[in-house]
Order: sequence, then C-alpha cells, then structure tokens
Amino acid sequence: MNIQSLFLVSFIFFRFLGGISESPGRHYSHLKQNSDGRSNYDVKFYGLDLQVSDSSTYISGNVAILIDPLVQSLQHVVFDFSNALSTDSVTLNGEKVSYVHAENQLKIALTSPIDAGNLSSFQIYYNGLGKNTGPYSGIYNKFYSSWNKHITWTLSEPFHAMNWFPCKQVLTDKADSVYVFLSTDSNLKAGSNGILTAQIPLPGNRIRYEWKSRHPINYYLISFAVSDYMDYSFYVKKTGENDSVLVQNYIYNNTDYFDLNKAAIDKTGDMILLYSDLFGEYPFADEKYGHCVAPLGGGMEHQTMTTLVNFSFLLVAHELAHQWFGDLVTCSSWQDIWINEGFASYGEYLSNQYLKSQSAADSWMAGVHDYIKSVPGGSVYLPEKEINNEDRIFDYRLTYNKGAAIIHMIRQEVDNDSIFFVTLKTFLQKFKNSDASGIDFRDHLNDITGKDFTAFFDQWYFGEGYPVHSITWSKQNDTLSIYSLQTTSTGNQLFTVPLEFKINVDNRDTIITRRQTGNFNTWKIFLPGNVTSVIADPNHWLIIEAGDVQNTTPVDRETTFRIVPNPAKERVNVYFTGNTGTYSLYLADSSGKILSSWETAEEHMVITLNKLTPGMYFIIIRDRKGIYQAKFIVY
Repeated sequence: MNIQSLFLVSFIFFRFLGGISESPGRHYSHLKQNSDGRSNYDVKFYGLDLQVSDSSTYISGNVAILIDPLVQSLQHVVFDFSNALSTDSVTLNGEKVSYVHAENQLKIALTSPIDAGNLSSFQIYYNGLGKNTGPYSGIYNKFYSSWNKHITWTLSEPFHAMNWFPCKQVLTDKADSVYVFLSTDSNLKAGSNGILTAQIPLPGNRIRYEWKSRHPINYYLISFAVSDYMDYSFYVKKTGENDSVLVQNYIYNNTDYFDLNKAAIDKTGDMILLYSDLFGEYPFADEKYGHCVAPLGGGMEHQTMTTLVNFSFLLVAHELAHQWFGDLVTCSSWQDIWINEGFASYGEYLSNQYLKSQSAADSWMAGVHDYIKSVPGGSVYLPEKEINNEDRIFDYRLTYNKGAAIIHMIRQEVDNDSIFFVTLKTFLQKFKNSDASGIDFRDHLNDITGKDFTAFFDQWYFGEGYPVHSITWSKQNDTLSIYSLQTTSTGNQLFTVPLEFKINVDNRDTIITRRQTGNFNTWKIFLPGNVTSVIADPNHWLIIEAGDVQNTTPVDRETTFRIVPNPAKERVNVYFTGNTGTYSLYLADSSGKILSSWETAEEHMVITLNKLTPGMYFIIIRDRKGIYQAKFIVY
C-alpha cells in the first residue's frame, strides 16, 4: 500500500468511525498560535513506511502525519526531528512545501493557512543513521553473541522518538491511530504495534511487514524491532467467555532459546487474566499483546508489543501492567511519571501476591522498603528543575520503588480491597486513551473512597523522606501501653500513618492498628493475658524505620529522669538519674508534636520556656534502653 492510500484509509477511519471528537474545553476560535508551533495542532495519525535492517540503525522512508489544526489560520507547523537524520522532502496534502530542519526540529511555514477543523496530511521523506549514542538514543543496534543474532530496536522514552522519525513529542497529544510498515530482508521479522495485517513480498528478497493499530497511542510508545526472529504465538481465553487475546512473541530463532523460555513466556497469559480482573479488561484485546526480545537493559512497554531483554517473571509482570498504566492512561507530564512507573511496579507486587504467594509479595515489598530507605530524601513527584533529567525521571529508588510502595500504603489506608481495585478500574476508565496526573488520581481516590487523601499526598507524593519510629511497650495488669516516638529521615514533618502491631498474647498473635497523629503517641489497650512480644508493621505496609519494639517497665520511665520545677515558667531543669550514655531529648506539645530536640551526654540540662504559651507539654527521653516521657505545665 502506498502512502497516499494510508491517508485515504485514515480519512475514512476518522470520518466514518465516529469522526473527530473535540476534547473537553477545546475552543478553536479563542486559541492563539503558540510560538513553538506544536501547540497549534492535534496529531490524529502517524503512518510510518520505513526500510530497516538488523545490522544497522540506518533507516530511510517516509512518515505521514495527519493533523487537526486547533487554531484558525494555522500558518506554521513544527515537528520534533533529530538533526542526525536528513530530510529529503515534505508535502502537504500532496503538494511540496518548504521547510527548515534545524535544532532538532522540522519547521514548516505554510503559504496557505489552514483553518481549525480541516484535517491536513504531511508526508516527510527522510533517511540517515539513527542516533544511537548514550543510554537514551531512540534507535539501537547490537550483535547479541549469546544467540548469534543481530538486532535493531527502538526505545524512545522520554524524548527520543525524534531520533528515528519526525513526530510531536508532547505527552498530552496522543495520535488516534498508527500504521508501521517495515521493509527488510525476507529472512528477518520486524515487529511493531497493533495487528500484523499483511506480509508483502518485495523484489530483491525483501518483505514488508504491515502493522496497524487503531487505538490512541503516545509518540514514545510507537516502536519496531527487527532480527532473525521466530513467531511464538498463543491465545488467552477467559473461562466462560468466547473472546480471547492474541499473545504474539518475536523471539530469537533458536530451538534452545525457545525451549529455555517457553514456560516463562506462557506465564504472560496468567498475568493478562490477573490484571484483567484487577484493572479491567486488557485494553487492546482486539489487537494483541506481545514481546520483541532485544539486548536492552530491561524492558519497554511499547503499546501492544513490549520490547524486553528476557522473560523474567517480574519484568514481564511490570511491562504488561504498563499496558493499563502508561499506555491506556499516560502521565500528563514527566513530573507525574508515577502514573506510569509506580503502578507498573506495583504490578510486580500483585503478580507475586496472586500468582506466587503472600510470602513472595511480602519479601518483594520488604526489599523495596530497604532500598527506598538507603537514602533519606527524595520525592516521588519530579521537581520541575529535574523535568529534563532522564536519570531523575527514571530514578529506580523514587519513581519505581517509592512509587509502588505508596500505592501499597494507599491500599492500607483504603482498608477495603474491593474499593481499592474499583478505584483503579474506574480511574482507568475515566482517563482511558488520555493522560492523567498524580493530582487526578488523588482526586479520583477521594471521590471513590469518600476519604481525604490530601495530607497523604502532601506527605508521600510531594514530600520527601520517611518516618523513623522508636517504640516501646509495657504491660500493667490488663492494660498494654505502647509508646511511639516519630522522627523523620529529613526535616521535621509529621507522617500520620496507621501503625499495625502484631501482639503475641498467651502464645496467640493478634493485630491491632493505631494511627500516629503526633510525633509522640501513647496508646493504652485493654488486653488481658501475658504479652510476650510486640512487632510494628509486621505486614510491611509502611515505608518506616521501626526496629525492634522494646519492652520497658514503668519503673524505668519514672527513674530515668526528673523535671523540676513543675509547673514551670521561664525554664525547666532535666536531671538524668541513670547513666546510659547519650540521651536524645525532645520537647513536645500536648498533641505530641515535637517542638525542639537535643542530644546530650550530661546529667543535667536546662530548657528555656520563654517562647512557649501556657499549657501542658511533654519531655520525651530516648536512650539505648527505650523511650520515657513526663508531662509538665507551663504557666
């Protein structure tokens, strides 16, 4: 099929399958032309027709881009396009137009302006050696000696689709459909998005693979991979249903490779069924889900056909989860990459939990927590100054691990799995084929659960660090007392977390939950019986540092220090009556909020009170034996 036929198909597709839908809030007459030329139009369709090879990043061919102007009298159009490639010619609706290709942009000035709502088709012919230097290059080529194969593949996220085809690199503008036609040597296979609609023999022992996808797609999710592949495909069918999903895998054409990986590949079917239950039906079921193997450093969730290095359980689980979180719904900006990577990483936990065991899931989460806490600071939300820093966008500790861990904490806060997963499903339905931010998810979470997660997001999504708890307990008669002192890894903020405790009483375990509402909390629990141990956060819900929960007797607290005078006005003396080395001393108000803190190894300390208003306060002492508190009055 020639490229003009592609345009004809695309026009028919838009006109007769629902037309062009106007986005909410779009008012053409009120928009002004943006100076960079990318905000003045909406991409409707990409049609790539490329000559590719398994032994080089050299590509040649053309790309058709169908646009819908968003302003009246559109006078110029800009596409992102690397200077490493050469533009041969550009046409608009079949007529040649002038252009300037510089500064990694293709700038086209229109002699006849286009009015809003008039679909217009650009066709860009180009060639060149795709840029393939550095970790984020767009197109790559490698000889994989382990399986004696040459492979060329693309990896465009976040800013590098332009290194192999002209496009609009704006997250909030998804094309409504894409065709990827790939011509290569007839002994090779070339995989891409959507459905393989034809394999056309060409002169000179060549073949053209024609892939078509009619789902909205973001620029960086368009891909191809070419190598000496074999096609291992199967179908996944839900029990009691007639519909099935094609799982199409382009793997190295080697019997040993197939035998080694078949069982792992087959697990993809179980994951599709799992995620369909948890997130909603697989969003591209009318096309496929698949994999192209390539020697990259992990995987990339190209829509309907992930590119990955191997079929390890967690890698497959992660990239498949992206088809919902990242592909169906994409982050609105790279600052909100959590929408993509946090949820896909949580897919790893869910796959462990439902397809392996709760123990495997707990172990996974415990490892995630340990890695998060290996550095004290950092937020999940990407600071604006880091928006172009690719290493920060894909920071494994923050974007992936902490991103997944806070979703797990949201699940605990919701405290109802049915509501939690309904929240995920309805969020995906609400924003499907579009984009969303962390705030969009927060607001949806509030609506569905009826709870207010504003403070949670301020603490965990936008905020930095994690709480550090020192916890002791004592038992008198039928009352268990638990004392929790919270400091933080960074700053002085308070994390209001629901703390779960596993209490062994009379050789039986019971779980109770209490919320930390201040830096220092005391909880008294009626609990007859002999308590032998208390464990904080036994199910690894929280990103906290808790350590061992110590048993300390009331006598210890009363004899460790004393406060005089009490009541006090201008100053108070703290006398330490034991000799346990260094003391951490905290001054807290009646709500448990820490106002000041000190470290001392002296036996006597004076605290001035002239900045305090009258009322009740606490002195809290932490030493190597435990935590002790005493209240005093300021008048």
